[in-house]
Amino acid sequence: MRSETRVVAEHFLNLPLVYRLGTQWIGYVPTVISYALSQGVADLSYFFYKSAVDNVKKNLALVFPDASEIKLSHMTRQLFRNYSKYLVDYGRFTWMKKTDILKQITYFDGREKLQSALQMNRGIILLTAHLGNWELGGIFFESYGLTTNIITAPDENIEIASIRSLYRERFGVKTITIGTSPFSTMQLTRALENKEIVAMLIDRYHEKNHGVSTEFFHKPTTFPRGPFILSRLTGAVIIVAFVIRERDGYRGIIEGPFEVTDEKDEHVILRKVINILEKHIIMYPDQWYNFVPI
Repeated sequence: MRSETRVVAEHFLNLPLVYRLGTQWIGYVPTVISYALSQGVADLSYFFYKSAVDNVKKNLALVFPDASEIKLSHMTRQLFRNYSKYLVDYGRFTWMKKTDILKQITYFDGREKLQSALQMNRGIILLTAHLGNWELGGIFFESYGLTTNIITAPDENIEIASIRSLYRERFGVKTITIGTSPFSTMQLTRALENKEIVAMLIDRYHEKNHGVSTEFFHKPTTFPRGPFILSRLTGAVIIVAFVIRERDGYRGIIEGPFEVTDEKDEHVILRKVINILEKHIIMYPDQWYNFVPI
């Protein structure tokens, strides 16, 4: 998590100025124009931000080991363009009513799986990846009357962290920053006991002393153990969810639910979660916005 915040802060698309301009002024620009401008910005970013390009190519090479350099370059450039559209939407949604934002999710796979999780009447641990528009997820679940708590690591750029937190608060989504307070674990436990959602991105985790290693695209990779311990201790169920851009809208995807009843289940459920991550990254590789090597 620390590596993530450092790399993202250095990227000019993630400077506080870009976030301020995007959230304050993008609403005055027609969507067609803002998308068109974003593609030019993406191409400049692809040209100048070589370290991120190399990292993305390395990650995609793990996903598609037989892909040619030309194919990897094409996917990476498209990924940068999709990421710029994601940032445009991030700004656009600041101006939109919640009902209008929810209309952006035009497809929903796994509705019955969400209903199964809700019928268990417990807290929900939502695991996802930097795939698609993960910020939309909290807004979506709020429409079901569920409070969502986003787990984040301390951001090295306080201004960007503040912008993101205010963005979420506007739609009733809470932020829990771990590592800054000894009470953060208590906040997570309390949220699950209140039958709320605790959401976490798990595909960019580098705290090896506190994680568990498993194969991810045939490479030993560290993932957090915390969500699975929380599930076992609190009885909360685990779901995996994504919000993927498709055509002119988004597709919500939910897998699960899973239960961790004892320590042996922890690795079994982790393996199931990783398999789901791999499946959807293979389906939408140019929306996997992981700019650091796994």
